[in-house]
Formats: sequence, C-alpha cells, structure tokens
Amino acid sequence: MAKIGWIGLGNMGVPMSTNLVKAGNEVVVWNRTKAKADAVIAEGAAWADSPKAVAEACDFIFTMVADGPALHAATLEAEGVCAGLSAGKVVIDMSTVSVEESAKVNDAIEAAGCKFLRAPVTGSTALATAGTLGILASGDKAAYDKTLPLFEVVGGNQFYLGGGEEARVMKLSLNLMIATTMQMEAEAVVMAEKAGLNVQQVCDIIAGSAVGSPLTQYKAKLIGEGNYAAAFPIRLMIKDLKLALAVGDQYGVKLESTELTKKRMELADSKGYGDMDFSVLTKLLEEESNFSR
Repeated sequence: MAKIGWIGLGNMGVPMSTNLVKAGNEVVVWNRTKAKADAVIAEGAAWADSPKAVAEACDFIFTMVADGPALHAATLEAEGVCAGLSAGKVVIDMSTVSVEESAKVNDAIEAAGCKFLRAPVTGSTALATAGTLGILASGDKAAYDKTLPLFEVVGGNQFYLGGGEEARVMKLSLNLMIATTMQMEAEAVVMAEKAGLNVQQVCDIIAGSAVGSPLTQYKAKLIGEGNYAAAFPIRLMIKDLKLALAVGDQYGVKLESTELTKKRMELADSKGYGDMDFSVLTKLLEEESNFSR
C-alpha cells in the first residue's frame, strides 16, 4: 500500500488523517505545532520533522492548512514539500486558497515531475470525523483516479471538476452561500425572538422548513444555545469571502450579498469575535438590536 503524508493538523486535518490511519494506511504527519499531532500519532501515524521529510517518504502528500501563505510556506520554502519531491508523486491540497496561490504551487510541483490535485472539502468537523465530507477535485485526471481510493476514505461524495483550478472556484462558490445563509438566519432569528418567539423553536423550524439545509440543521442547536465555539471561525470565513469576491471581480460578477456578509463578519471580528464560529452573526445582531436572551 502507498505511503501517505499529511501536513496540517487543525480541526479538519486531525480527523481526516486519523481516518486514513484507521483504514490501514501508513501515514506520516507534520504540523507547525507538534502537540497537535498527538492524537493521530496515538492512532499509529509517524512523525516527520519537516514537510520536505514528509514528501521524501511518501507517494501521496496531502496538505490541509489555513490559507495561501501557509500553503506556500509548507510547499515552496527550503524545507517545504517541493524540496522533497521525486518524480511520479501526487500532492493533494485540501485547503481553501486563491486560484493564483494554487497555480504557483502547481507550477513548482509540475517542475519536479509530479502532479498536483486541488481538492478542497465541503462539510463540518463532524463530517470529517465520520469520513463523509464532500471532495471537490480538479487537476490531472490520471492522478485523480490514482488518489480516488484515498478520497473515498475521507469523503462520502466525490466530484471531479476539471483539469485546472475549477475546484477552487467551486469551493468559494459554496462558501459564499454558506456565509450568506448565516447572515440571513441571524436576521430571521433576531426578528423572531424580539417578537417574543422561543429562539430554539425558531432555529428548529428554520432547519425543518423549505429553507432548511444540512447547515441550518447543524447550527440549530448551537445558535439556540448561543454556543459559538468555532467549528469554522469568522476570521477564516472573511478570508474565503475576500477570495470569492476577487473571483467575482475576475469574471465580472456582482456578489452584493457576499460583500454585505463580509462587512458583517469584519464587524464581528472588530468586536473580538474573530476566533468564534461564523454563526456568531446572530449574537452580533442581537447586540445591535438591544436584545438580550
């Protein structure tokens, strides 16, 4: 069985890499903060001292990091992935980054005689733990076919979108919908609760209605309880909305609701909520509306 490398052990990276270990794969991991690797190492993964060392040891190298600069650091610096590549390997990035940031990494990987798959995911940390994420993939089709059995371990739904940066655009398209949904839900919830309705019942009705979705179902209990511990923090969603707006500009598409939602999230960030879940937009609007539960 091929040896798998995993770089980036945050809220999503830990359960995803752990699932690869539990599936019987030999997995080598690296993270900037080594302590975050403890859980997956306890399951049987091995530690490497750098992304370069991961690439030297493995045939498939996954990266799952916070943003474009973190991806460039993990892949392009002296101790990065590209420095440890030899011909024929596949690098798979599952982060959410810009088309331009992705293309730069692709060029370096191709220059090493290897293939690069863009494979951002859609879904929550709960779905990452369950191995039922959606995988949005683009890049070399033969490399995708080779990697598909590994994708099937971490994701229940697979989508191959094309030979270039298509997966990046699709991921940003989804995230702008996810973000604007939370802004709409904030407005609906606060209006209803100020009129005297029970907030948990309001959230449950939204989740089970014609506008319900897996997102509103997942958030119903958390918003109802006012629990905004970060499954996906405001600061990262702001980053994604900026990337989406840049793509909109590139193609001449007006993204007005996305721009509004970004401004609301930036306001939440300015009030110290940047590390809280993006559903904290409800709390922000409650405060502005002079409402206290």
